[in-house]
Amino acid sequence: MRGLSRQHSFWLSGALAFYLVFLVRGERHLFQWFGPHEYWATHWARDYSGGFARRGLLGEMISFVGADNTSYALITIASWIVAIGLAAVAIDAMWRLTRRMGQWEAILLSIAVFVSPATFGILLETLGDPLQLILLIYLLTARFVLPTRNLLIVAPVFALLGLFMSLTHEASVFFVLPALGVQALVLRRDLASWTAFGACLATSAIIVAILMLTNMAEAPASNPVLHLGGAGFAYEGKFDSFDNLLSEELTRMFGSGFYGLYETAARVGGAMMVPVFLGLMVIASRYGANIPPTSIQARAAISFALVMLAVFPLMLIAHDWARFFAYILLVYLATMADTTPDDDECKSMPGSAGFVAGGILLAGLTTTDKLDQYRMDGLWWQPRLMLTCLVVFALTALFVMLSRSNSAPQSVSDSEH
Repeated sequence: MRGLSRQHSFWLSGALAFYLVFLVRGERHLFQWFGPHEYWATHWARDYSGGFARRGLLGEMISFVGADNTSYALITIASWIVAIGLAAVAIDAMWRLTRRMGQWEAILLSIAVFVSPATFGILLETLGDPLQLILLIYLLTARFVLPTRNLLIVAPVFALLGLFMSLTHEASVFFVLPALGVQALVLRRDLASWTAFGACLATSAIIVAILMLTNMAEAPASNPVLHLGGAGFAYEGKFDSFDNLLSEELTRMFGSGFYGLYETAARVGGAMMVPVFLGLMVIASRYGANIPPTSIQARAAISFALVMLAVFPLMLIAHDWARFFAYILLVYLATMADTTPDDDECKSMPGSAGFVAGGILLAGLTTTDKLDQYRMDGLWWQPRLMLTCLVVFALTALFVMLSRSNSAPQSVSDSEH
Protein backbone atom coordinates (compact mmCIF):
# COMPACT_ATOMS: atom_id res chain seq x y z
CA MET A 1 0.00 0.00 0.00
CA ARG A 2 2.56 2.48 -1.26
CA GLY A 3 1.85 6.13 -0.55
CA LEU A 4 -0.15 5.43 2.60
CA SER A 5 1.21 5.64 6.12
CA ARG A 6 1.31 2.45 8.13
CA GLN A 7 -1.62 3.58 10.25
CA HIS A 8 -3.70 4.54 7.22
CA SER A 9 -2.92 1.19 5.57
CA PHE A 10 -4.06 -0.59 8.71
CA TRP A 11 -7.33 1.32 8.91
CA LEU A 12 -7.97 0.79 5.21
CA SER A 13 -7.49 -2.95 5.72
CA GLY A 14 -9.96 -2.89 8.60
CA ALA A 15 -12.53 -0.98 6.54
CA LEU A 16 -12.14 -3.41 3.64
CA ALA A 17 -12.60 -6.33 6.06
CA PHE A 18 -15.88 -4.79 7.30
CA TYR A 19 -17.08 -4.29 3.73
CA LEU A 20 -16.14 -7.86 2.81
CA VAL A 21 -18.13 -9.24 5.74
CA PHE A 22 -21.08 -7.05 4.74
CA LEU A 23 -20.99 -8.41 1.18
CA VAL A 24 -21.21 -11.96 2.52
CA ARG A 25 -23.36 -11.49 5.63
CA GLY A 26 -25.49 -8.41 4.92
CA GLU A 27 -29.24 -9.16 5.00
CA ARG A 28 -32.42 -7.33 4.13
CA HIS A 29 -35.07 -7.26 6.81
CA LEU A 30 -38.10 -5.02 7.31
CA PHE A 31 -39.38 -3.20 4.22
CA GLN A 32 -36.48 -4.83 2.28
CA TRP A 33 -33.97 -2.49 3.90
CA PHE A 34 -30.49 -3.45 5.02
CA GLY A 35 -31.62 -2.57 8.52
CA PRO A 36 -32.10 -4.38 11.82
CA HIS A 37 -34.34 -7.40 12.28
CA GLU A 38 -37.75 -6.53 13.70
CA TYR A 39 -36.81 -7.99 17.09
CA TRP A 40 -33.86 -5.62 17.55
CA ALA A 41 -35.72 -2.69 15.99
CA THR A 42 -38.56 -3.10 18.49
CA HIS A 43 -36.14 -2.41 21.35
CA TRP A 44 -35.59 1.12 20.01
CA ALA A 45 -39.34 1.73 19.83
CA ARG A 46 -40.27 0.58 23.35
CA ASP A 47 -40.88 3.43 25.79
CA TYR A 48 -42.78 4.33 28.95
CA SER A 49 -45.91 5.69 27.24
CA GLY A 50 -47.93 2.79 28.67
CA GLY A 51 -46.15 2.76 32.03
CA PHE A 52 -42.77 1.44 33.15
CA ALA A 53 -41.49 -1.29 30.82
CA ARG A 54 -38.36 -3.39 30.79
CA ARG A 55 -35.88 -2.10 28.16
CA GLY A 56 -37.99 1.00 27.60
CA LEU A 57 -35.41 3.72 28.30
CA LEU A 58 -33.89 3.90 24.82
CA GLY A 59 -37.19 4.60 23.07
CA GLU A 60 -38.17 7.02 25.83
CA MET A 61 -34.96 9.01 25.34
CA ILE A 62 -35.49 9.16 21.57
CA SER A 63 -39.04 10.35 22.09
CA PHE A 64 -37.92 12.86 24.75
CA VAL A 65 -35.67 14.72 22.28
CA GLY A 66 -38.56 15.01 19.83
CA ALA A 67 -37.63 12.20 17.43
CA ASP A 68 -39.93 9.38 16.32
CA ASN A 69 -38.83 6.25 18.16
CA THR A 70 -41.03 4.04 15.93
CA SER A 71 -39.50 5.23 12.64
CA TYR A 72 -37.70 2.30 11.03
CA ALA A 73 -35.63 4.71 8.94
CA LEU A 74 -34.34 6.47 12.06
CA ILE A 75 -33.71 3.16 13.83
CA THR A 76 -31.80 1.84 10.82
CA ILE A 77 -29.57 4.92 10.58
CA ALA A 78 -28.85 4.83 14.31
CA SER A 79 -28.13 1.09 14.19
CA TRP A 80 -25.61 1.49 11.38
CA ILE A 81 -23.88 4.36 13.19
CA VAL A 82 -23.52 2.17 16.29
CA ALA A 83 -22.27 -0.89 14.36
CA ILE A 84 -19.72 1.15 12.39
CA GLY A 85 -18.69 2.86 15.62
CA LEU A 86 -18.04 -0.50 17.30
CA ALA A 87 -16.13 -1.68 14.23
CA ALA A 88 -13.99 1.46 14.44
CA VAL A 89 -13.34 0.80 18.14
CA ALA A 90 -12.24 -2.76 17.26
CA ILE A 91 -9.94 -1.53 14.49
CA ASP A 92 -8.45 1.10 16.81
CA ALA A 93 -7.92 -1.51 19.53
CA MET A 94 -6.11 -3.88 17.18
CA TRP A 95 -4.03 -0.99 15.84
CA ARG A 96 -2.86 -0.13 19.35
CA LEU A 97 -2.18 -3.79 20.15
CA THR A 98 -0.20 -4.51 16.97
CA ARG A 99 1.57 -1.29 16.00
CA ARG A 100 4.88 -2.52 17.47
CA MET A 101 4.71 -5.62 15.26
CA GLY A 102 5.82 -5.82 11.64
CA GLN A 103 3.37 -4.11 9.30
CA TRP A 104 2.14 -7.17 7.43
CA GLU A 105 2.19 -9.34 10.53
CA ALA A 106 -0.10 -6.81 12.21
CA ILE A 107 -2.42 -6.52 9.21
CA LEU A 108 -2.76 -10.28 8.75
CA LEU A 109 -3.37 -10.85 12.45
CA SER A 110 -6.03 -8.15 12.48
CA ILE A 111 -7.76 -9.38 9.33
CA ALA A 112 -7.96 -12.84 10.91
CA VAL A 113 -9.76 -11.20 13.83
CA PHE A 114 -12.02 -8.91 11.80
CA VAL A 115 -13.17 -11.30 9.08
CA SER A 116 -15.06 -13.50 11.46
CA PRO A 117 -18.65 -14.17 12.52
CA ALA A 118 -17.51 -13.43 16.08
CA THR A 119 -16.42 -9.83 15.38
CA PHE A 120 -17.64 -7.89 12.35
CA GLY A 121 -20.01 -10.71 11.47
CA ILE A 122 -21.89 -10.46 14.77
CA LEU A 123 -22.18 -6.67 14.40
CA LEU A 124 -24.02 -7.18 11.12
CA GLU A 125 -26.05 -10.21 12.13
CA THR A 126 -27.40 -8.48 15.24
CA LEU A 127 -27.52 -4.99 13.73
CA GLY A 128 -29.68 -2.80 15.96
CA ASP A 129 -29.13 -4.85 19.13
CA PRO A 130 -29.23 -2.26 21.95
CA LEU A 131 -26.36 -4.12 23.61
CA GLN A 132 -24.18 -2.82 20.79
CA LEU A 133 -25.05 0.76 21.75
CA ILE A 134 -24.31 0.04 25.40
CA LEU A 135 -20.97 -1.57 24.59
CA LEU A 136 -19.97 1.34 22.35
CA ILE A 137 -20.79 3.88 25.07
CA TYR A 138 -18.99 1.80 27.70
CA LEU A 139 -15.84 1.28 25.61
CA LEU A 140 -15.58 4.98 24.77
CA THR A 141 -16.16 5.89 28.42
CA ALA A 142 -13.54 3.43 29.65
CA ARG A 143 -11.10 4.68 27.03
CA PHE A 144 -11.37 8.39 27.76
CA VAL A 145 -12.77 8.76 31.31
CA LEU A 146 -11.00 6.06 33.34
CA PRO A 147 -7.45 7.28 32.53
CA THR A 148 -8.25 10.71 34.01
CA ARG A 149 -8.36 9.09 37.49
CA ASN A 150 -10.49 12.02 38.63
CA LEU A 151 -12.91 10.40 41.08
CA LEU A 152 -15.27 13.39 40.91
CA ILE A 153 -15.76 12.58 37.23
CA VAL A 154 -15.38 8.80 37.26
CA ALA A 155 -17.95 8.09 40.01
CA PRO A 156 -20.95 9.98 38.56
CA VAL A 157 -20.20 9.02 34.96
CA PHE A 158 -20.10 5.29 35.71
CA ALA A 159 -23.07 5.53 38.07
CA LEU A 160 -25.09 7.05 35.23
CA LEU A 161 -23.75 4.36 32.90
CA GLY A 162 -25.08 1.70 35.30
CA LEU A 163 -28.53 3.28 35.22
CA PHE A 164 -28.57 3.69 31.47
CA MET A 165 -27.35 0.23 30.58
CA SER A 166 -29.61 -1.68 33.00
CA LEU A 167 -32.73 0.25 31.95
CA THR A 168 -31.84 -0.15 28.26
CA HIS A 169 -30.92 -3.85 28.38
CA GLU A 170 -30.38 -5.61 31.71
CA ALA A 171 -28.11 -8.27 30.16
CA SER A 172 -25.45 -5.59 29.70
CA VAL A 173 -24.31 -6.12 33.30
CA PHE A 174 -22.74 -9.43 32.21
CA PHE A 175 -20.42 -7.57 29.81
CA VAL A 176 -19.69 -4.19 31.39
CA LEU A 177 -19.29 -5.19 35.04
CA PRO A 178 -16.82 -8.06 34.35
CA ALA A 179 -14.78 -5.75 32.11
CA LEU A 180 -14.64 -3.11 34.85
CA GLY A 181 -13.95 -5.81 37.42
CA VAL A 182 -10.87 -7.19 35.65
CA GLN A 183 -9.53 -3.67 35.23
CA ALA A 184 -9.92 -3.03 38.96
CA LEU A 185 -8.70 -6.44 40.08
CA VAL A 186 -6.11 -7.45 37.45
CA LEU A 187 -5.17 -4.77 34.93
CA ARG A 188 -5.24 -1.18 36.23
CA ARG A 189 -5.62 -1.93 39.96
CA ASP A 190 -6.06 1.70 40.92
CA LEU A 191 -8.64 3.63 42.93
CA ALA A 192 -10.31 5.07 39.82
CA SER A 193 -11.00 1.59 38.44
CA TRP A 194 -12.44 0.40 41.74
CA THR A 195 -14.58 3.54 41.92
CA ALA A 196 -15.89 2.99 38.38
CA PHE A 197 -16.68 -0.64 39.13
CA GLY A 198 -18.39 0.15 42.43
CA ALA A 199 -20.47 3.03 41.05
CA CYS A 200 -21.63 1.07 38.03
CA LEU A 201 -22.36 -2.03 40.14
CA ALA A 202 -24.38 -0.09 42.71
CA THR A 203 -26.76 1.62 40.29
CA SER A 204 -27.17 -1.33 37.93
CA ALA A 205 -27.79 -3.74 40.83
CA ILE A 206 -30.64 -1.57 42.10
CA ILE A 207 -32.31 -1.43 38.67
CA VAL A 208 -31.85 -5.15 37.98
CA ALA A 209 -33.33 -5.98 41.39
CA ILE A 210 -36.37 -3.83 40.60
CA LEU A 211 -36.73 -5.48 37.19
CA MET A 212 -36.62 -8.95 38.72
CA LEU A 213 -39.28 -8.05 41.28
CA THR A 214 -41.64 -6.38 38.81
CA ASN A 215 -41.00 -8.36 35.64
CA MET A 216 -43.87 -10.14 33.90
CA ALA A 217 -44.34 -11.66 30.47
CA GLU A 218 -45.67 -9.14 27.95
CA ALA A 219 -48.19 -10.07 25.27
CA PRO A 220 -47.16 -9.51 21.62
CA ALA A 221 -50.03 -7.03 21.33
CA SER A 222 -48.11 -4.66 23.60
CA ASN A 223 -45.27 -4.28 21.08
CA PRO A 224 -45.06 -0.86 19.38
CA VAL A 225 -45.83 -0.56 15.66
CA LEU A 226 -42.78 0.27 13.55
CA HIS A 227 -43.36 2.24 10.41
CA LEU A 228 -41.65 3.36 7.23
CA GLY A 229 -43.73 6.00 5.53
CA GLY A 230 -47.28 4.67 5.45
CA ALA A 231 -46.29 1.02 5.97
CA GLY A 232 -46.44 -0.41 9.47
CA PHE A 233 -45.18 -3.57 11.20
CA ALA A 234 -45.54 -4.96 14.73
CA TYR A 235 -43.19 -7.65 16.09
CA GLU A 236 -45.24 -10.74 16.93
CA GLY A 237 -42.93 -12.20 19.56
CA LYS A 238 -43.29 -11.50 23.26
CA PHE A 239 -40.86 -10.12 25.82
CA ASP A 240 -41.02 -13.00 28.28
CA SER A 241 -40.47 -12.96 32.03
CA PHE A 242 -37.18 -14.06 33.61
CA ASP A 243 -38.91 -17.03 35.28
CA ASN A 244 -40.29 -18.31 31.98
CA LEU A 245 -36.96 -17.82 30.24
CA LEU A 246 -35.12 -19.71 32.98
CA SER A 247 -37.62 -22.58 32.86
CA GLU A 248 -37.41 -22.78 29.08
CA GLU A 249 -33.62 -22.85 28.98
CA LEU A 250 -33.28 -25.40 31.79
CA THR A 251 -35.76 -27.67 30.04
CA ARG A 252 -33.88 -27.34 26.77
CA MET A 253 -30.49 -27.99 28.37
CA PHE A 254 -31.34 -30.73 30.88
CA GLY A 255 -34.80 -31.98 30.00
CA SER A 256 -33.87 -34.56 27.35
CA GLY A 257 -31.56 -36.88 29.20
CA PHE A 258 -28.16 -37.71 27.74
CA TYR A 259 -28.98 -36.27 24.33
CA GLY A 260 -29.89 -32.96 25.93
CA LEU A 261 -26.55 -32.84 27.75
CA TYR A 262 -24.72 -33.71 24.54
CA GLU A 263 -26.60 -31.00 22.65
CA THR A 264 -25.85 -28.45 25.36
CA ALA A 265 -22.14 -29.30 25.36
CA ALA A 266 -22.05 -29.02 21.56
CA ARG A 267 -23.82 -25.65 21.67
CA VAL A 268 -21.43 -24.32 24.32
CA GLY A 269 -18.44 -25.52 22.30
CA GLY A 270 -19.80 -24.09 19.08
CA ALA A 271 -20.47 -20.73 20.72
CA MET A 272 -17.04 -20.45 22.35
CA MET A 273 -14.71 -21.91 19.73
CA VAL A 274 -14.10 -18.94 17.47
CA PRO A 275 -13.90 -16.22 20.18
CA VAL A 276 -11.56 -18.35 22.30
CA PHE A 277 -9.32 -19.15 19.31
CA LEU A 278 -9.13 -15.49 18.27
CA GLY A 279 -8.47 -14.33 21.83
CA LEU A 280 -5.65 -16.85 22.29
CA MET A 281 -4.25 -15.90 18.89
CA VAL A 282 -4.02 -12.24 19.91
CA ILE A 283 -2.50 -13.11 23.30
CA ALA A 284 0.09 -15.43 21.72
CA SER A 285 1.02 -12.94 19.00
CA ARG A 286 1.07 -9.82 21.19
CA TYR A 287 2.17 -10.96 24.65
CA GLY A 288 3.74 -14.38 24.11
CA ALA A 289 3.30 -17.47 26.28
CA ASN A 290 6.38 -18.05 28.40
CA ILE A 291 6.50 -20.82 31.00
CA PRO A 292 6.30 -19.52 33.67
CA PRO A 293 4.42 -16.55 32.19
CA THR A 294 5.55 -12.97 32.61
CA SER A 295 3.27 -10.66 34.58
CA ILE A 296 1.71 -9.09 31.48
CA GLN A 297 1.14 -12.53 29.91
CA ALA A 298 -0.52 -13.77 33.09
CA ARG A 299 -2.73 -10.68 33.31
CA ALA A 300 -3.78 -11.02 29.68
CA ALA A 301 -4.70 -14.69 30.06
CA ILE A 302 -6.44 -14.28 33.44
CA SER A 303 -8.47 -11.32 32.17
CA PHE A 304 -9.61 -13.26 29.11
CA ALA A 305 -10.64 -16.24 31.21
CA LEU A 306 -12.54 -14.12 33.73
CA VAL A 307 -14.60 -12.14 31.23
CA MET A 308 -15.43 -15.32 29.31
CA LEU A 309 -16.56 -17.14 32.47
CA ALA A 310 -18.71 -14.18 33.52
CA VAL A 311 -21.07 -14.82 30.59
CA PHE A 312 -22.11 -18.32 31.71
CA PRO A 313 -24.87 -17.25 34.16
CA LEU A 314 -26.54 -15.30 31.33
CA MET A 315 -26.80 -18.53 29.34
CA LEU A 316 -29.41 -19.79 31.81
CA ILE A 317 -32.02 -17.27 30.64
CA ALA A 318 -31.06 -16.64 27.00
CA HIS A 319 -30.32 -18.85 24.04
CA ASP A 320 -28.15 -16.80 21.66
CA TRP A 321 -24.94 -17.89 23.32
CA ALA A 322 -22.48 -17.17 20.49
CA ARG A 323 -23.61 -13.54 20.48
CA PHE A 324 -22.56 -13.21 24.12
CA PHE A 325 -19.07 -14.65 23.63
CA ALA A 326 -18.57 -12.54 20.50
CA TYR A 327 -19.40 -9.36 22.40
CA ILE A 328 -17.06 -10.37 25.20
CA LEU A 329 -14.23 -10.81 22.68
CA LEU A 330 -14.75 -7.26 21.37
CA VAL A 331 -14.80 -5.89 24.92
CA TYR A 332 -11.65 -7.85 25.82
CA LEU A 333 -9.66 -6.55 22.84
CA ALA A 334 -10.54 -2.95 23.63
CA THR A 335 -9.79 -3.46 27.34
CA MET A 336 -6.34 -4.89 26.67
CA ALA A 337 -5.56 -2.07 24.23
CA ASP A 338 -6.55 0.46 26.90
CA THR A 339 -4.44 -1.09 29.65
CA THR A 340 -1.30 -2.20 27.79
CA PRO A 341 1.41 0.53 27.90
CA ASP A 342 2.33 1.98 24.51
CA ASP A 343 5.99 1.14 25.06
CA ASP A 344 5.35 -2.44 26.13
CA GLU A 345 7.48 -4.79 24.07
CA CYS A 346 5.81 -7.32 21.77
CA LYS A 347 6.88 -10.87 22.63
CA SER A 348 5.16 -13.25 20.29
CA MET A 349 5.48 -16.87 21.24
CA PRO A 350 7.05 -19.54 18.99
CA GLY A 351 4.43 -20.75 16.55
CA SER A 352 2.39 -17.55 16.63
CA ALA A 353 2.71 -17.40 12.83
CA GLY A 354 0.88 -20.72 12.73
CA PHE A 355 -1.80 -19.21 14.93
CA VAL A 356 -2.26 -16.37 12.45
CA ALA A 357 -2.30 -18.80 9.50
CA GLY A 358 -4.97 -20.82 11.29
CA GLY A 359 -6.90 -17.62 11.94
CA ILE A 360 -6.81 -16.64 8.26
CA LEU A 361 -8.02 -20.12 7.27
CA LEU A 362 -10.72 -19.93 9.94
CA ALA A 363 -11.84 -16.56 8.57
CA GLY A 364 -12.24 -18.04 5.10
CA LEU A 365 -14.23 -21.00 6.41
CA THR A 366 -16.56 -19.16 8.75
CA THR A 367 -17.33 -15.98 6.82
CA THR A 368 -20.25 -17.51 5.01
CA ASP A 369 -23.98 -16.91 4.73
CA LYS A 370 -24.48 -20.52 5.87
CA LEU A 371 -23.83 -19.23 9.40
CA ASP A 372 -26.73 -16.80 9.15
CA GLN A 373 -27.81 -17.84 12.68
CA TYR A 374 -24.32 -17.83 14.18
CA ARG A 375 -25.53 -15.77 17.16
CA MET A 376 -27.49 -18.77 18.46
CA ASP A 377 -25.15 -21.76 18.63
CA GLY A 378 -22.08 -20.49 16.85
CA LEU A 379 -20.40 -23.12 14.71
CA TRP A 380 -22.87 -25.76 15.90
CA TRP A 381 -25.39 -24.13 13.55
CA GLN A 382 -23.48 -25.98 10.78
CA PRO A 383 -22.05 -29.19 12.32
CA ARG A 384 -19.97 -30.08 9.25
CA LEU A 385 -18.36 -26.66 9.31
CA MET A 386 -17.74 -27.02 13.03
CA LEU A 387 -15.98 -30.35 12.42
CA THR A 388 -13.82 -28.74 9.73
CA CYS A 389 -12.89 -25.92 12.09
CA LEU A 390 -11.97 -28.46 14.77
CA VAL A 391 -9.46 -29.92 12.32
CA VAL A 392 -8.04 -26.42 11.76
CA PHE A 393 -7.74 -25.92 15.52
CA ALA A 394 -5.98 -29.27 15.90
CA LEU A 395 -3.51 -28.52 13.10
CA THR A 396 -2.81 -25.08 14.53
CA ALA A 397 -2.19 -26.55 17.99
CA LEU A 398 0.15 -29.15 16.48
CA PHE A 399 2.10 -26.47 14.61
CA VAL A 400 2.43 -24.38 17.79
CA MET A 401 3.64 -27.36 19.85
CA LEU A 402 6.21 -28.34 17.21
CA SER A 403 7.43 -24.74 16.97
CA ARG A 404 7.82 -24.53 20.74
CA SER A 405 9.68 -27.82 20.94
CA ASN A 406 12.01 -26.77 18.11
CA SER A 407 12.72 -23.43 19.75
CA ALA A 408 13.55 -24.98 23.13
CA PRO A 409 16.91 -26.57 22.09
CA GLN A 410 17.89 -23.31 20.38
CA SER A 411 17.16 -21.37 23.56
CA VAL A 412 19.27 -23.80 25.61
CA SER A 413 22.14 -23.51 23.11
CA ASP A 414 21.99 -19.72 23.18
CA SER A 415 22.08 -19.69 26.99
CA GLU A 416 25.15 -21.99 27.02
CA HIS A 417 26.99 -19.67 24.67
